[in-house]
Amino acid sequence: MNYIKKIILLFTLFIFTISAFSQSLLTADEAVAKALKNSKNVNAAILNIEQQKQLQKSAINIPNPELTWQSPTGIFYVGGVTQSFEFPTVYGKQYHFQKQKITIAQTQKLGSEVIVAYQVKSLYLNIQYADSLKNLLFIQDTIYAKLASSAQRLFDAGQIDFLQKTFTENQYGEIHNQYEQSKINYQSLVNQLKYITATADDIAISPLQLIAKNPEQEKSVSQNTDFLIAKQSEILAEKNLQIERNKALPGLVLGYMNQAERNTPTNLRFQFGLTVPLWFWQYKGNINAAKTDVEINEEKTLGVQQELNMQLMQIQNELAQNKQSLNYFEQTGLKKSTEIINTSKRFLNSGETDYINYLRNINDAYAIRMKYLEAIKNVNQNIIYLNYLTGKQ
Repeated sequence: MNYIKKIILLFTLFIFTISAFSQSLLTADEAVAKALKNSKNVNAAILNIEQQKQLQKSAINIPNPELTWQSPTGIFYVGGVTQSFEFPTVYGKQYHFQKQKITIAQTQKLGSEVIVAYQVKSLYLNIQYADSLKNLLFIQDTIYAKLASSAQRLFDAGQIDFLQKTFTENQYGEIHNQYEQSKINYQSLVNQLKYITATADDIAISPLQLIAKNPEQEKSVSQNTDFLIAKQSEILAEKNLQIERNKALPGLVLGYMNQAERNTPTNLRFQFGLTVPLWFWQYKGNINAAKTDVEINEEKTLGVQQELNMQLMQIQNELAQNKQSLNYFEQTGLKKSTEIINTSKRFLNSGETDYINYLRNINDAYAIRMKYLEAIKNVNQNIIYLNYLTGKQ
């Protein structure tokens, strides 16, 4: 490892160590866990599950009994009760229909958790990148401040012209402005993380590094929560079709009323009957509509799968490109950056180049290092999104 790279690494470790003593370290997984506890959307999803379970108690949905008080003989009033029932299998189908809605609610909760995990990990990654960029700009800012001071002294001594002095000062001003902006951006992102995790204390984050687990070969969206919900909605539509078909079957009617004299035997006061599905067109219409709903949900599932597969192919392509870029910087780019800085410094000290060309060269060198940090960020972001697409937290 070259000298400059060692200095940068040692500085980064030093800054991280100092921060660790004054702040509590919050890892990405810990941030996700805290955010899940604090998420209102997840809490709403939990309540939705509870609501669907409460509704299961009313899934059987028996019509209210009819209580009557009338005088069938014209001599005295008698009370009566009539209760109608759907065909018995309807209630079992309605129970399983509501049970399927509970399953969907549970998957929706899982989907909310996956979304929160994705958002928090993406935010955490942006903070890591912002922190690394801030540290790199601090090193560059320190170097440029010394160059600007040196350029002023050399100009006062008549060793460089006004253009070189002004260009150096302008370069320092631009870098210093970028550094100040990076501090603001970093703190803003940290405040967002503290808000979403309900953390009041100051926090430190892990340094930016490549995510170890790489799901590059993952090619299935079968566990994606949107896809699972679509598949479960297919099942729900099928169960609704079964209900509509069973509703077209004859129902039962039971009742009790004394239709004769007061001394009529009790066993002759009961009523028994069937409901006849005479208005067949309304049942046929409901059944056909339920069949169409099944087809709609099947097409929606295929549509969700199609869209997810397109996203999966796109992100795998981006990941391959970003990994190629990262490999370039690790194998070639960083070495070239160091060579440019060392050679330019040697030429400046020997008088073979001026401040303008020197600053242009090291600007290019530091731009390479910034692109290297961006490449790590892009690869990690691709991996985080792949996990999201495949239903992983």
